[in-house]
This record gives sequence, C-alpha cells and structure tokens, in this order.
Amino acid sequence: MKLKLGNTSMKSLFLFVLISAITGLYSQTIENVDFRALGKTIVVSYDFLHPKADTSINVVLVFIDQQGVSIVPKAISGDIKYVKPGEGKRITWDVLADGISLSGKYKAEVSIQRTASSVKIGTQVWATENLNVDRFRNGDPIPQAKTNKEWLRAGENQQPAWCYYENDPKNGETYGKLYNWYAVNDQRGLAPPGWHIPTDEEWTQLTTFLGGKEVAGEKMKSTNGWNEYLGKIGNGTNTSGFSGLPGGYRDDGGKFLGVGGYGDWWSSSETNSNTGWYRSLYCDDGNLYKSSANEAEGLSVRCIKD
Repeated sequence: MKLKLGNTSMKSLFLFVLISAITGLYSQTIENVDFRALGKTIVVSYDFLHPKADTSINVVLVFIDQQGVSIVPKAISGDIKYVKPGEGKRITWDVLADGISLSGKYKAEVSIQRTASSVKIGTQVWATENLNVDRFRNGDPIPQAKTNKEWLRAGENQQPAWCYYENDPKNGETYGKLYNWYAVNDQRGLAPPGWHIPTDEEWTQLTTFLGGKEVAGEKMKSTNGWNEYLGKIGNGTNTSGFSGLPGGYRDDGGKFLGVGGYGDWWSSSETNSNTGWYRSLYCDDGNLYKSSANEAEGLSVRCIKD
C-alpha cells in the first residue's frame, strides 16, 4: 500500500458480557465481571479502567430472560465518575431491587458508551481519537478478525472486519481499531449517530483550511508518540487539535506495518471497484498524503460530525 466473566458466584445465572458502543465513539472490554449474592440482593460488579479522564461515559446494564424480555436495573451504586487513565473503579448494580430472580437464567449485556472530545477545525468538527467500536450503529456486531486466516477471508468475501494492531488490545487503547473498507462502507453504519466517516472531499476541505498538503500534516500530528527519523523527532505541533497518532495499518495479506512511523485514515469515498481513498501522516515530514488502498486493508478511522 505504501508508496513513499470471569468468576460467577451464582451458578443459576448465565452471564454473558457484551461490550458495545452504539451511541458512543469508543468501547472497552470489561474484565473481572462478578455475580454474587449479598444478603437478599444480587450484586453485579466489575472494574472499569477509564482510558480518558476528560471524557464522559454512560454505563448500561440490561438483563434478558429466556423469553427475550429485557429488564434494565435502576438501582445503581458505585463510582461512575471520571477516573484517571489506568485507575480502576468499581461499579455495582443491586439487581434484585429491580425484579431479577435468583432462580432465573438471564443474559446480561453490559454496554460502555463513551463519546470523546472533539475539535473544531475551520467549519468542521472532528473527533480527537480514532474510532474504537465493535458494533454497527444498529447494534449488529462487527466481526473481529483474530487470525490471519479470518482477515484474509473477510477481504476475499468483501465482508466487514476489524482488528487491533498485531491483535493486541493494548494497541487499541492508544490507536483504536483497524477496519477494512467494507466495514467503513457498510449500510448499517460504522459511525455512531451524529457522526460519519469523512468523504474524500471533507478530507480535502480540512487540508485546504490547514494551509495545504505540504504543511497540514505537521499541524495534525500529535506532539508525542512518533518515531525519530534520521535523528529528527517525528512529532508534530498539533496546532489543529487533530491529535493524529501513528497507528500503522494491516495490509490485505494480513501483515501489520508502520506503527510509530505513520498513521492512515479511511475516507468513505471509493477510488474504483476495489480501492478507497485515505489520508496518511508520516514521521519523516509534515505532509498530509492522499492515496488509495485496497479495500481489504485495515486502516484507522476518524469520525467527523454530521
């Protein structure tokens, strides 16, 4: 492409944790989920590591019985305020107070919905982080390609897929997810309500406002996180507020490339029947490059407000 949940104390309950972000830009996998009886109550609890202290979150718990009837508990306790990155907080629900039976079998769906900060650049409003959702706008799951075989199959069948760089969730905390273009273009909507994937024309508008492709990149790159090149620090000034990070990409053959060296972001505009336009930032200069990539490749996604 480049040219230049755990432990369940109550055996009678079936716990299935589903992480989604239908109304938010970002999601996080919840670990150490615990069901336990405390007196006459059932408490559902887990540790939530809030990755961004300057953003708000909405935590939703839904119990679904065997007949498909949903119960949304209202009795919530615990700390759901802002927390610093890497700082664990415990959130609990007193579900018996909302009519959940000890003897029933329920599927529990936990949804973390988080909308990160945005920045106005000219007349446009951009998210300041890469997209990190695993569900389409309508709630359908986006398939995760956990193996190279799954990634290749998705491309061959022209089906949506996402992955973490090098399949490591820790990379998702920094760079978000990598999506193929079939996920970007899916009619179910990759971007949450109120947002969309920028068109090629919208990327061009951003480039023009920042002074043209020869200087826009320096203003879009974050002030840290970029590799040195020939002894020169590759970080930008981020005077635009875009906060672009070098998340790398995954090629159509499944190989991961470029983390720390360059970042790539899809547009929603197709070049031809099997390639789409995207923009790139590099560690070795301040340009913003426009190129086309095979639609089976995995790139970052940055949303723009409707």
